[in-house]
Amino acid sequence: MKKKLLLLAAAVCALSLQAQEDRVAWAAGVITEGQWNMTDGKTGWANRINADLGVRLWKGALFDVSTLTTYSTGTPVADDRQGFSNIDAENRAFRLFHAGLSQTFLNESLTLFVGLKAADEDYFNTDLAGLFTGSSYGGIPVCTENHGISVYPEAALALHAEYVTGGWTLRESFYNGAPSDRLDEQFRFRPGRDGLFNIGSAMYAVETEGYAFTSYTLGYAFSTKEVTGQTEFGLWGGVEQPVCTWGKMRLNLLAEGAAELTKNAACKGYWAAGAVAENITRNGGQLGLAVNRVYCQDGHETDVELTFLCPLGAGFSLQPALHAIRTDGVTTMAGQFRLCYEIGSK
Repeated sequence: MKKKLLLLAAAVCALSLQAQEDRVAWAAGVITEGQWNMTDGKTGWANRINADLGVRLWKGALFDVSTLTTYSTGTPVADDRQGFSNIDAENRAFRLFHAGLSQTFLNESLTLFVGLKAADEDYFNTDLAGLFTGSSYGGIPVCTENHGISVYPEAALALHAEYVTGGWTLRESFYNGAPSDRLDEQFRFRPGRDGLFNIGSAMYAVETEGYAFTSYTLGYAFSTKEVTGQTEFGLWGGVEQPVCTWGKMRLNLLAEGAAELTKNAACKGYWAAGAVAENITRNGGQLGLAVNRVYCQDGHETDVELTFLCPLGAGFSLQPALHAIRTDGVTTMAGQFRLCYEIGSK
């Protein structure tokens, strides 16, 4: 009898630990990157640390928090418009990048979120575009330059809705119009002073195990600036499509485009096109080549990027990248070498 009681107690304890594991999820990541402007010899060093924690409170409810730490010296090494490194940021020991409560409904088809949020995690960080190190792949310039949308390393108070059905994902978000990375400014909702930013998209995606998602996205961006009385509107979209496979390797094409429909906007248009080869190493390495171009009121820029992501195992990966940047008639060659480490409960 005593033995049975001990076995029962052990089983209850195991179930309790499993429930705790399912209730709490965490992750952390570190990126350290050397930068080199090959044209003038300037060098720099950039670093980013992120920590994420999610706690399930009740059925369908999740409270999650993300923080950022950034440190760099000698950056930026190039005088480019778009920023060829998407981790460059002002030195800051602590940033709150995401903090809020989400609740699912309708058998988890509908999710509502309220709290601090950045738009890149929902709208721009797709599987293939996320490979490239250029900043515009994580925040289309028509949205970031014209509308003041919250993207890395800033965030804003937001109300976000997401509905998933049959491969379709519909997203709609409203943000305070002045994003920030300072705690005393981030939780403001002042549309009368800061304006309001609205973004939405419809995406159709197909999942294939072991490969990046195939996706087709069309979205819009709308903002109001109450101080000036100005409103702005733009359209953006993207396609990530596989074209052929060789054994486990697969070749994908990607395309992005955006246009601002408001006169005299700072950024008038943007496009990008590229190719990504997946699973070219045993650990799932990716080789990517892409070109993008941004059209601004005061000039244009083209960035051609070649990059290779090489997973090493145990959470480590290496990623070198080479950029050929043409800014207002001036060419700059720049390179990066990243070491990344990720760890987490899931």
